[in-house]
Amino acid sequence: MRLILVSLVLFCQVSLAGELTDDAYGRVKIGMKADLALQQLKHYYSDRLSYDEPYSCYYLSSNKGKKGVHIMVVDDMVARFDVFDKELGIVVGNGLGAGSNKKEVVAIYPNTIVSPHPYIAPEGEYLEVKLNNGNGIIFETDHDIVTSFRFVVVKCFWPRVYSNSNISFLIHLASN
Repeated sequence: MRLILVSLVLFCQVSLAGELTDDAYGRVKIGMKADLALQQLKHYYSDRLSYDEPYSCYYLSSNKGKKGVHIMVVDDMVARFDVFDKELGIVVGNGLGAGSNKKEVVAIYPNTIVSPHPYIAPEGEYLEVKLNNGNGIIFETDHDIVTSFRFVVVKCFWPRVYSNSNISFLIHLASN
C-alpha cells in the first residue's frame, strides 16, 4: 500500500513538472483568452471580482489554495504563470525551480540581471532572465534560495502590470 501511495505522489509531481513550459501550462497558452483557459483547467477558478486593479488584472487559481500554478490575466488574456509552491515539483526546462539556489540560476543563465527584491531586500533578490523566445523568467530569492518563479511575457503587456523593480528588466528585454 505504501509503495502505491509513494508511486502516486511521485507520478503526480512528475506529471505536473512536465506541464509548464516557457509559454504554456498544459493546454493553456500565453495570449489565450481567459475564459478559454479556464475551460482547460479543471479545479481552477477566476478571482476577477476580488481584485480592484487597473487594466483588468486578476488570477486564475487552483481551488486547492496554493497547490497549483497561478495564472495572471491582463485584459482578459493569459499573461503570466506564477509558481509559489516547492512541493509541486514544478521546474523550468533545465531543472531550476523553488528550492534552487542563486549560484545555480546564474551558472545556467550567465546573463541574469540581479536586483533587490522590492519587499524583502537585502535578504531577497530578483534574478531576471531573458529567454530565446522573447519571454522572461523572474526567480525570487530569500537568502539566495529561490522561493518562487514566474514566466513573464514582455511583448503582451509591458510595463503596466509590473512593479517598478521590474520595469528596468522589461526595458532591457524589449531593447535586445
